[in-house]
Parts: sequence; C-alpha cells; structure tokens
Amino acid sequence: MNIIEHEPHFWELYQDFEQYYLSIAVDMSSVVSCWDLVLNQDEILAYEHRGRESIVTLAKSMVALAYRGDFTEMESRLAKPDERQAMQLAFKAWQDSQKS
Repeated sequence: MNIIEHEPHFWELYQDFEQYYLSIAVDMSSVVSCWDLVLNQDEILAYEHRGRESIVTLAKSMVALAYRGDFTEMESRLAKPDERQAMQLAFKAWQDSQKS
C-alpha cells in the first residue's frame, strides 16, 4: 500500500496493487471526520484516464453529500479494518519519508 496522490489536510489516494483507496477529511466546522473509502472500478478508470482531477472531483462530491447530511454513499464503501490499518501504516511511512 502506497500514497500516490494527496491534497494536504483534505485527502490521500492510496494504491494497493489494482485496488485504490481514498481517505477524506470532512470538516464539519466543529469536528473533522475521516472516511477511508474503497474506489469502484469506474473511479479507478477515471483516475487512470484523467488523473488527479478525477480524485479532486470525487472528494468534493463526497464532501458535498456529507454537508447535506447524506453519508450513505461513504458508508456503503468503507474500507475494511485491515485495509484501514494498511492505509495508516502507509501514511506513517510516507510522513516519515517527508521529514528526511
């Protein structure tokens, strides 16, 4: 698992072989909630063809849903605990590599 794209304090895109994951921080003014999501095949293809812009659009759409109080899309694609742990380890390794 590796971070392949990121927008500081907003999202990180992870890749583990053919699977992609998006970690999004949703700032609801009084609290920030973090969501670790599994990308579907269409989103993966969009990223492979359009690059970073497709992830920016996806992250913004997820945040817009959250601001409307609709969390069903994010809840339906949550990463499994072992996937989330791999994402956290990849983030820590990436963070440590940025210090050197």
